[in-house]
Amino acid sequence: MTRTALLIGAQTNGLTGVLHDVDAMDRALTPRGFTVQRLVTPDAGRAGILQAYERLIADARPGDAVVVYYSGHGGRLLAPDGRDLQFIVPDDYADSSDDDFRGITDPELSVLQDRLTEVTANVTVVLDCCHAAHLSRQTERRVRALLRPAPGRWRPTFDSVERHVRKLAAGGLDLDRRPLIGSSRAVRVVACAPAESAWEGANSDGVEMGLLTDALTRALREADGLRVTWATLMDAVRRRVQAFVPTQRPEAEGPWGREPFGTAEPDARDSLPVAPAGPDRVRLLGAPLLGVQVGDEFAIMPGSATGPRDGTPLATATVVQLLPTAALADPRPAGWTPPLDARAHRVRAAAPAMPVRLPRDRPVPAALKAALVERPMLRPAGPDDPVAVEVAVDERGGLVIRDENGPLHPPHQANPDGVDAIVANLQRIAQARALRRLAGDRDRPLRHAVRTEWGRVRDEHEEPLPLSGGLVFAYAGERVWVRLHNEGDHAVFVSLIDIGVSSRIAVLTHADPGGLRLAPGATYTYGWDEDRRRLTGVAMNWPAGVDASVPRPETVLALISDGPVDVSALQQRGVRAGSGSSALERLLAQIVTGGSREFGDAPAAQVRYAVQPIDFTVSPTPPPVTEQAVFLVDDRPAQPVRLLSPRGAAPATVAVRIAELVVHRNRALLGADIRVDAVVLTGGAGERPVHRAETMRFSNVRDGERLPLDNVLIYHGPAVDFLDIAVWVSRDTGDSLALSALLEQRLTDPAVQAAGAQVAQLALTAPHAAVAVAVAGAGAVLVNTAYELLTGVVGASIGLYRTSLLAQERFGAGRHVRHPQDFSFTFTVDEVA
Repeated sequence: MTRTALLIGAQTNGLTGVLHDVDAMDRALTPRGFTVQRLVTPDAGRAGILQAYERLIADARPGDAVVVYYSGHGGRLLAPDGRDLQFIVPDDYADSSDDDFRGITDPELSVLQDRLTEVTANVTVVLDCCHAAHLSRQTERRVRALLRPAPGRWRPTFDSVERHVRKLAAGGLDLDRRPLIGSSRAVRVVACAPAESAWEGANSDGVEMGLLTDALTRALREADGLRVTWATLMDAVRRRVQAFVPTQRPEAEGPWGREPFGTAEPDARDSLPVAPAGPDRVRLLGAPLLGVQVGDEFAIMPGSATGPRDGTPLATATVVQLLPTAALADPRPAGWTPPLDARAHRVRAAAPAMPVRLPRDRPVPAALKAALVERPMLRPAGPDDPVAVEVAVDERGGLVIRDENGPLHPPHQANPDGVDAIVANLQRIAQARALRRLAGDRDRPLRHAVRTEWGRVRDEHEEPLPLSGGLVFAYAGERVWVRLHNEGDHAVFVSLIDIGVSSRIAVLTHADPGGLRLAPGATYTYGWDEDRRRLTGVAMNWPAGVDASVPRPETVLALISDGPVDVSALQQRGVRAGSGSSALERLLAQIVTGGSREFGDAPAAQVRYAVQPIDFTVSPTPPPVTEQAVFLVDDRPAQPVRLLSPRGAAPATVAVRIAELVVHRNRALLGADIRVDAVVLTGGAGERPVHRAETMRFSNVRDGERLPLDNVLIYHGPAVDFLDIAVWVSRDTGDSLALSALLEQRLTDPAVQAAGAQVAQLALTAPHAAVAVAVAGAGAVLVNTAYELLTGVVGASIGLYRTSLLAQERFGAGRHVRHPQDFSFTFTVDEVA
């Protein structure tokens, strides 16, 4: 029996950590006896990946251990009816066309995986990519999904890729091999759920890597020599990833009860080897892998015991110190020495403590340091801790909590009242972070058919939003709703829990603390006005005292269970005690109080539960002005991507040219003389955004004629944060003014002046959120104005093309071919030295 790993890395479209990922996986697997085959950029094209996978299947033998690993971008296309197609992005993806799709779809990968597991059941697939492109303001992190369906020549659609899959099926791809639920023979490790985003960035060693790969390779090192399962290993991976990005939730699918890269399912799961560590002290090896905390209590059993209740414990032990790869514990009775086969089983778990970084270059009040030690859910950060929260001291000695998004509040004075306020806020953040990590019980999962939807109310109509990555605005006109529909055959109980931008936890269904009973076929809508019998939604507000300089994350958890679960502990400060409370209720109470809870197998009668998170971002501003102009092709990234895109990167100098325009059917323009108008807008290097308008005129244009553009230059200059392009084609009247002249005349319009003045002022004084919205609004005003002017002087105009190219895409450098109805259109963006 051999052990083989195929490591694929496609470092495309701005990713920088893919090759480091492959190196790290190589180092993690080689000591475990794997022969590693690497396929990385520039050789990781579609054909190369498929050929390597086919060789892997051909060379495999029964009993072999096989790993297939991919690091790179992913993509996802949605159909109007909600169906989706997911794919990975090889090196040559940008060379795709209607007849030659170069992505590798999930159906193809599923069939390959099924064929491999027919040969050997010991298969592990790891995918460090994602299929939903959300944005972080942090320039040091990059999302592992395409920001738009295609960055280059071709724009895929759900229909075109579905045709590609049907063509493959007609050619022999056996889609019946694709499992409906998941493989029972292969462990599949994914970086996140389909609607979530996965990220890369610098790890604690300063190496650019995918968060999943970094956490997985560290966990594999920590698990060396331990009897653990994929479920246990992924718990450790998830904790580390969510310390950086709380909304990325890695998962292991399939037979996760197996040991890593094997088929055996260890009996003694979640137990630790015990070794002596001096007088009255024992060492619990591999404790960080289980998320062990100071204060956790263990029953130490013989190696033959299957759990802490399988006989009389040899001793008990309480953890007193955490080490990088172990934990030190005080045994009872004192002086006890463990036998060689002793295993420690956790029986009580302390609340997870959030590490908080304190400044090293400024004095910190002693009371603050003491409070971090005394509070069970807080602790001072160590040098190796991944830290997302810190307390900063400003020039005047004021105390400010900062997280990955920036400051959370105005400074507090460094006096007792200020320290109390800081500690209370830190405690609330720790509770919110613990609740965001809440997931279903992996050992007793709830199988349910509750469909969760949410969105905003616009003009009394529903506007659905994605379950992850949505953007809403905290202003009077923004109202949202959440809907839960039980499509199953059994009644369930549902609760909605909000984790707000201030980390305040609120039970939205507080009138039913045990959960709303949802009968089969029943629907509950939060935001439905029963008296008026219509959907009104619930207002979005920005909480007082929270810094309004940046958008902030918010999460609503839909807690679904097969019996009542009292969630009132999350709404109140006190917690009711009771021997009949469920394990989930004790876990929720621990999140509030920071106390300990019993740990171990749940009785069969305990409720089963599942958690569906809704992760979104709230902007403290009203939304930007809406564009009224309509374009045949509009391939701008989604609004959240545009508004949340990091700003402040070094500007580039670019030249934008229209290389080719073919009018296939001139009757669309009702005339032979046409004009082409273009507007380019980018962030200003000085006080306001820069725009440039160009007009080109052509006479006697016939069907199918290529216009003599000669690579006409429509913009040359700095590109800052974004590069917006809008192009129209109109019938030329001969005496009409050029668009630049029309815009110059309109510059005295109050709306145009106000938009420019607002952006100019905000660029100097306002926070990121307001600047982003104002710039987007200014761009919309300019495009709307251009459209109105063209309509006024030449009549109906055809909006040909609209895009927004972002700094992290290198402003779209390269050649772009689009095929709007009746036209073929090509433009280029060149970086100028």
